[in-house]
Parts: sequence; C-alpha cells; structure tokens
Amino acid sequence: MLQAFWDAREKIVKITGAFLVLGLLIALFSPEEYTAEATLMPESQEQGLGGKAGSLLSQYGGMLGISPSDLSGGQTGSIPPQLYPKIAESLPYQLELMHTPVYFASYDTTAGVHEFYTEIYSPSIFGYIKEYTIGLPGKMADIFSEKKRDMRTLPKKISRDSVLSITEAQMETVKILRDQLLVSVDQETGVLNFSVTLPDANAAAEVSQLGISLLKEQVKAYRTQKTRQNLAFVQQQVDSAKKRFNVIQQKLAEFRDSNLNLATAKAQSREQELQSQYDLAFNLYNSLSQQLEQAKLELQKDTPVLSVLQPVSVPLEDNTSGLLILIVSGMLGFLVALGYLLAHKWWKNFYLD
Repeated sequence: MLQAFWDAREKIVKITGAFLVLGLLIALFSPEEYTAEATLMPESQEQGLGGKAGSLLSQYGGMLGISPSDLSGGQTGSIPPQLYPKIAESLPYQLELMHTPVYFASYDTTAGVHEFYTEIYSPSIFGYIKEYTIGLPGKMADIFSEKKRDMRTLPKKISRDSVLSITEAQMETVKILRDQLLVSVDQETGVLNFSVTLPDANAAAEVSQLGISLLKEQVKAYRTQKTRQNLAFVQQQVDSAKKRFNVIQQKLAEFRDSNLNLATAKAQSREQELQSQYDLAFNLYNSLSQQLEQAKLELQKDTPVLSVLQPVSVPLEDNTSGLLILIVSGMLGFLVALGYLLAHKWWKNFYLD
C-alpha cells in the first residue's frame, strides 16, 4: 500500500497543491470579521427585601410609617437568565439596535447596521459569486418587489405593545444580526456571554456596548413595569391630595385671621368644620405620601442589576486566520488525495476480480 502511495506521489502533490491554492484564495478574498465579547452576571434575587431599598426601609421605615413586612410580599424574583437570549432575539430589540448609528473605522463612516449592510458594505468575491448564482432568483424577485423599495422608517424607541410593520430589507438585516449577535448562558453559573461579529472591529465593540445597554434597559422596563405604573398612580394621588390640603389650609388660616376672638357660636362651629376638613385632608395627604415613599422603595428593590464581569474591548485580530486556512486546506487536500487513490485502487481490484 505504501508503495502504491509512493508511486502516485506526483498525483498526491498535485491534489494537495490544488487545495492549497484554493485555501490561499479563500484566505485572500474572505471578508474580515471581528468579534467583540463581554461577560455579564444577572442579579440573583430571592424573596424579600435586599439592597439599598431594604436597608433604607429598615432604617427609616418607622419614621415614614412603613414596616419592612409591608414590602415583603409579592413576586420579587428575578428574570431567569435563559430569557436574556430570547430578549436579544426579539424583533423590537433587533430593530432598535440595527438603526442606532455606530462608527465603522475601516470605512470612516457613521451608520446603523441596517444602513451599513444595505448601502455601504460590499461582500467578498465569494459573496458576489454566491449572490449572483445561487441567490440570483431571490435577488431578481427583490428588484421587482414593491416592498423592497418601500423605505419605511421606524421610531427610535419601539413599543412591544405596538404592531410592527417592516420592510423585507429590514428583515434581512434582522436575520444577519441574529446570526452575528449571540447571547449564551452558562446553565450552572447563570453567567451570560455577549458577543457581536461585524466586518469592522470598532463597530463590533460599539454595537456590543449598545446591545448590552439596550438589554439592560429592556430587562429593567419589563421587570419594573407594574411597579412604575403603581408609582405613577400614587404620585398623581399625592399631587391631588396636596392641592386639596393647601386649599383647606388656606381657608382655615383666612377664617382665623378674620375671626380672632371667635365670640359667636356660629364662628366657633365654622372653625370646627374647617378644622375637621383640615385634619381629614392632612391625614389623607400624609397617608398617600407614605405610600409614595413605599412605592419608590419598591421600584428600587425591583430594579434588576446586570453586572459586567468582562467589559467590551475592541478586537485586535479578525476571526479568519490565513495560516490556519492554509494548514487545513493542505491537510484536507492530502486526505482527499489518499482517499481518491484508495477508492481508485478498490475500483480497479473490484472489476479485475
């Protein structure tokens, strides 16, 4: 067998050389891609009070008329780490991120990811070959599609409660971004790994940082939605109660200024009536003020924390190693050559027998 390989050494060298040339072409014409990564740690919340809210409540709750037990009930669990990748893959998240401008240093321009891929970025020669061979039918369909020419713009902040209407071009960018933005979870520790891959190192780092900030923002909005609504309602009631209290307080002061001696029973009765209204308005305002402070502490307690263990840094090297491609191409060519010789020898022996 070894003698057969030695006799066919020229053919092995030619096949291996062809694969090396192919690998060299791939290394030269493959687009550069850079990956920026960060490591995050979601907050682990248990039932009950914690953090600054719990500390403040324990220290000053008695002065406000609030006890720690008033805030110990209800659901205070954190968002499971497994949901963070789902948030990052959601359409509102992707749309908001891809329309946020970042600086592409290699192209010396500032643009959103969607604008970059539709108006600036040029694929490699292999990308062109694929686009105008396998992808030609889809490309022709896009040219004659009215939806493709529809340049609808989206608001900067996208509500998850609204009905989204996007173009096919925007959906294509969403698909690209979903492949290039990855959020993985360590099932044992709950640590998140956040990575973004783009053709520009600076843009990859900026999009990663923006993506983390947006993830924090959306997790916070989701986690504190009910608490913020309650806080807004209580604040409205406090403002209304304060206005009523100020009006009654003013009436009582004016009455006492104009009736200093209170000589008549009618005047005394009127003062008692105003005093009762004053006490009622004051007690209502004081009670609502306590509820307002309680709602603020509840909001602080429910606000999730997403700590950054490993911050984003601008990647120095692209993902494509030319030397590695050549080594893999040479090994693959050598194995293909040996496989071809073995198959050829087996084929000849099969028919000779």
